[in-house]
Amino acid sequence: MGVEPVSVSACVVCIALGAGVIAMWINFRFPKLMPWKMGRLLAHLIVALLCIYSVSPVMAIVGGSGIPAARLTSVFAVAFPALVYNFLVASWVIRLVQASATGFRA
Repeated sequence: MGVEPVSVSACVVCIALGAGVIAMWINFRFPKLMPWKMGRLLAHLIVALLCIYSVSPVMAIVGGSGIPAARLTSVFAVAFPALVYNFLVASWVIRLVQASATGFRA
């Protein structure tokens, strides 16, 4: 009766859920961080997309660097912050769309 190992997919889901929770906490705790101008929000959206595209190469660099626990370090020092930032920008986009559509009647 030992402890069963956690699957990789369960670990990925937990990391993504944790990133989403932290992004929502930042969104509600620091509401003045949100850029209310469409241009600035679009710039954040572009940076967020660039972050996601650069995660895999940067994780490979960190993983091959020879530092102790390189895989774990690459997940929590590279991928996790990128996920948090992407979830945060997505919540900002949703808030801006909601604020823009308050007077809209279907």
